[in-house]
Amino acid sequence: MTTTPSATSRQRRAAAARAALARACGQATPAPTPAQTLLAPSVGGRWGLDEPAALRLLLHNVLVLVVAAVLLSQLLGMPAHPTPEVAFHAEELPSAPTNVACHSDLIASVAVQFAPCLDEAPFVALNISVPRRPVPIIPHEPAAPALQRPLDIPDAFLTSHTLAAGETLGDLARRYDLPLATLIWANYLDRGDALIVGQTLRIPRTPGLSHRVAPGETLNQLAERFAIAPEAIATFPPNAIGDDLRLIPGSEIFVPAGTRPLPQEWLAAKGDWEGLARWGPEPAGVVRAPQTNLRNGPSTEHVRVIQLEAGRQLALKARYQDWLLVVIGTNQGWVRQDLLHLDPEVVAALPESNDFPPPPPRWVWPAYGRLTSGFGPRWGGFHDGIDIASRAWSPILAARSGRVSEAGWCRGYGYCVKLQHGGGVMTTYGHLITTPLVRVGDDVDAGQLIGHMGSTYDRAGGGFSTGIHLHFSIKINGRAVDPLRFLP
Repeated sequence: MTTTPSATSRQRRAAAARAALARACGQATPAPTPAQTLLAPSVGGRWGLDEPAALRLLLHNVLVLVVAAVLLSQLLGMPAHPTPEVAFHAEELPSAPTNVACHSDLIASVAVQFAPCLDEAPFVALNISVPRRPVPIIPHEPAAPALQRPLDIPDAFLTSHTLAAGETLGDLARRYDLPLATLIWANYLDRGDALIVGQTLRIPRTPGLSHRVAPGETLNQLAERFAIAPEAIATFPPNAIGDDLRLIPGSEIFVPAGTRPLPQEWLAAKGDWEGLARWGPEPAGVVRAPQTNLRNGPSTEHVRVIQLEAGRQLALKARYQDWLLVVIGTNQGWVRQDLLHLDPEVVAALPESNDFPPPPPRWVWPAYGRLTSGFGPRWGGFHDGIDIASRAWSPILAARSGRVSEAGWCRGYGYCVKLQHGGGVMTTYGHLITTPLVRVGDDVDAGQLIGHMGSTYDRAGGGFSTGIHLHFSIKINGRAVDPLRFLP
């Protein structure tokens, strides 16, 4: 069968189209048939096309490129118009790439739309290389920022810890990851109270200190005292401070990150910070009642050091009879056992001690009655004592412990007693009703009976008495002083 030129041209164009589609899809190019080999381009031109055919081919290729660009832009999210990033390479160019990714749906669409043209114009296979742009991922943003509810912190303290035997403050600081000073400040341990087994210690949520508000204190004053911004105190939820920033006297607040110096004398007595870290439970007693006296010796005649409030915890050091040597803060003294809550076994284990000063002089009134004359100028002279009037034979007592230096009939006073108390102190008791009950050289105690009230006097010695009374005088190194300065 003889092949006409037009039929040959159509066969050649169909074979070229099939080969181009195969290359675009990455398939092997079918080998040319002998007839196709015979239809290869002639010497006059690569495809042997005349000018009208070349024009149709150019228009055909431009249309293919436009459609391909539109379809690719829809698939890849790229602009519809061609950009410099889209490179088209003609099949006949030597530098054209040989492997191009193929989108089967796109090629099928192009083939369907331009199938009629394949029979009328020469087909030039094109490789289209389009770099893919990454599609940007836009994070979803809410229309308005989410509101976060403030943390509900009902208490400044995370927990509490019951102190066990053998535990130390240093152990607790390490266990709860808190500064040692915070444990001391939060539990007011710098007041000087002893630590007791079973005592409950508060564990703060954050470093800082506890403070009991005193009348008249302001937020700014506390912020300056504790070296912290006032906002840190006002905005700490457990403090419950209102918008007016007023503090309630007697209430307790927590000062986060606040600091205050420890009493230096107490800190030194504890052995500085190393000693505080080793501080733990010790033998102790708790004060039963308010206004309990701490004295410098084991008797009511010894001087009172301080008065203690109920509930204070005293470290026990020693005992003497029914008294205990205790320490609180920087004060040391003696307290009667019946004034403290105590463990009898703890008391029995304490060492005995007699290391205390003697009792100081104790004064008592030498008689009971009415003060009829005081110390000072009188009747144009000077009265060197006081007069106490009462009934005859009323008891006369030694105003202070001492030794009798004179007893009997005395110049000016009639029957009298004179006592030496040491340190140049002497007392005189005049106008007794009869011979005194003590003799020279006797030692007497304060309050001991030494005679009875009367109205005797020595006229020859310049004495005088207008009625039953006691003349009482005190001299220090021979100089009369007002007895009312010493009598309780």
